[in-house]
Amino acid sequence: MAYGLLALCAAPFWVLEGGIAHPLYTLVIGAGMFAPTIASVVVAKLVDRTSWRDAVGLRFRGKWKRILLWAPLAALIMFAINLATAVIMVLRGVPGDLTGSTWAAEISRAMAENGAEMPTAAAVALILGVTFLGRLLTVVPALGEEIGWRGWLWRELKPLGALPAIVLGGAIWSLWHLPITLIGHNYTGEPRWAAVAMFIPACIALNYLFVAITERAGGNPIPSAFAHSVLNSTLGLTLSVVATSDTVASLNWFVDTPLGLIGIVLTAAVAGAIMPRHARPDTGLPGAAAGHGDGEHAPAAPTAGG
Repeated sequence: MAYGLLALCAAPFWVLEGGIAHPLYTLVIGAGMFAPTIASVVVAKLVDRTSWRDAVGLRFRGKWKRILLWAPLAALIMFAINLATAVIMVLRGVPGDLTGSTWAAEISRAMAENGAEMPTAAAVALILGVTFLGRLLTVVPALGEEIGWRGWLWRELKPLGALPAIVLGGAIWSLWHLPITLIGHNYTGEPRWAAVAMFIPACIALNYLFVAITERAGGNPIPSAFAHSVLNSTLGLTLSVVATSDTVASLNWFVDTPLGLIGIVLTAAVAGAIMPRHARPDTGLPGAAAGHGDGEHAPAAPTAGG
């Protein structure tokens, strides 16, 4: 159901002029990000006939402190990974400016050309402020995915063991993106077959990170939505901060981005560092009846209807 709903949202942009550059693309695909949540509601209510909030971890009693701590922390972690990826890109030899002065000057110039001339520091502060406010808005569609993938699916796959659940969950999440990956959503200008192949390990690493954040929040997927939102919305910003006019032509999308090899390694390393001990792949997970260590129990077993 989740796959089908996103495919329906993406279908018009396979034929509309502009494709992913179409003015309505972001809005429509943003709506499509709620497909996993819709699917989880239907499965919980009509197939498993259980509490949807329990099935996806949207419980708050006894978890408020962890949720309030990990929501901003998750956003900062994801931003740091994005920025670190961009810095490593420059350190490995891609043309760039680690001082950020080229980016700041370009922002100031662009603002002046649009009739809003202001000091460079003020222009940078404005851009960062707008970016921050934008993150608050994009958390909502990101939560549409997180409720389905880190809420429902992670809990259903947990009885398989941590490592299989993380890998399989990441692969399922990656292939869900096929309708938009195939029309150029990620890895600009690269062959689509290679983009699809590369996106699988990228999503597995990100699934590991988002699962770790969810576990830290007592199984609640809201903090991982903040990380997901920052991933989507600051990837371009962090590249821009260190970019010069020669950067884009020289970088390798399969190496130098948060969805490339550098980002995959960084993301997996951070995920391993923050994953709670009871949920680490090297130690395995307790069975569904053993719960999450916070007094809450997972669904008894995955069902065929999932």
